[in-house]
Amino acid sequence: MIISHTVLDSIALGYEPVWNRARELAAVRLGVRAVHPESVDAPHLMQALGDDWPESAPVLILAIENPRLLQQALTCEPVHNTWLEVPGELFEQVETQARLAQAARRGHRLLRRTDLAALRGEAVAPADTRNLLRLGAEFTPRGLLGQLVEGVSTQVLARECLDAAGAWGLLHWPDADVLQAHNQGPLNYDAAVVKQILMAIGDEDCSLEHLERLVRQDPVLVYRILLLVNSAAYGLRHEIASLRHALMMLGFRELGRWLAEQLPHCEPERDLHPVRYAMVMRARLAQHLLAAGSDDNLRGEVYTAALLSQLDRLLHQPLGELLYRLPLSGRVFDAVLRNEGPYHPLLDVARAQGTPGELHRLPVVCQRHELSLEHVNRALIRMLASSRTHASPRSERMM
Repeated sequence: MIISHTVLDSIALGYEPVWNRARELAAVRLGVRAVHPESVDAPHLMQALGDDWPESAPVLILAIENPRLLQQALTCEPVHNTWLEVPGELFEQVETQARLAQAARRGHRLLRRTDLAALRGEAVAPADTRNLLRLGAEFTPRGLLGQLVEGVSTQVLARECLDAAGAWGLLHWPDADVLQAHNQGPLNYDAAVVKQILMAIGDEDCSLEHLERLVRQDPVLVYRILLLVNSAAYGLRHEIASLRHALMMLGFRELGRWLAEQLPHCEPERDLHPVRYAMVMRARLAQHLLAAGSDDNLRGEVYTAALLSQLDRLLHQPLGELLYRLPLSGRVFDAVLRNEGPYHPLLDVARAQGTPGELHRLPVVCQRHELSLEHVNRALIRMLASSRTHASPRSERMM
């Protein structure tokens, strides 16, 4: 057994997306839990999490649970495009106020996490700091302009915070309530994604790999394309389980014609985008958890397994009934329906890292599947760093 001494093998990382007024990914709250506190120091932690963090990546909000580690981080050099989350009570204590002011002068972006009711009319936190505000039972849309908000459980309240009150971002999208408004039937395709694909098809330089990454942004579209190419209309001798193979069989022209027919029926509801994209992020994380050097066919199959694992939420049908209509490999069925097989550890770890409140379970989950914390933490950082550019035509390798 090889013992790692890196900082990433002594912490557990989990992520929570922050959505802006356009319902796009604006930031990611990265939970940092010290599993072996004695082996972690803030300078190495900050370097590992934020060193060369891309300008194109979402803002990285570091939510460090260990108080000693947070105090050390405040004295380190700031990392570009990274904020430090600070409990609200530290802004009220005389002995810590000076440290926070020094950290702000040093260049740190601070995010004060507190209750909205505790602001007592404040519009801005001390030291020009943003707030992450927890909403209480009684809510009036005041003091949210430019701030982050959490504790929103309904679509109506999400719209009020972002659209009416001008909040900068929303932590924890109210998926259940948004989907409840569409429970009369299965969701259709994401109109924005379909339009992206049609534009790409019209570009002579569009590659198959780029087209595939665009299609993979919509779980419903992936599912229906696989259904389409395996339907009687195509009369193929061999069933097709790979999305890339399905796109090759359709061809750009036929795919464009079919999508143009679907466009009038696509979902224009932008509140559904965070629901869909959260599924995409989890699928990309499962893919990044594969060993380095894995071929694209394997990466594509793992992505498909993770993406389709939550399809029942969008189509309002039992997952087994949906998947058994497709010629998927036994490995996909095992992972998604039976919680076993070679892909199950990847889906299980991705679920633990992306579920709020589950971070304490991550070391146990990793140990169960014989995956090191360093490996899963690095996979998460890679996924988040490219979470805004994975559908860019610049990179041809699946990301």
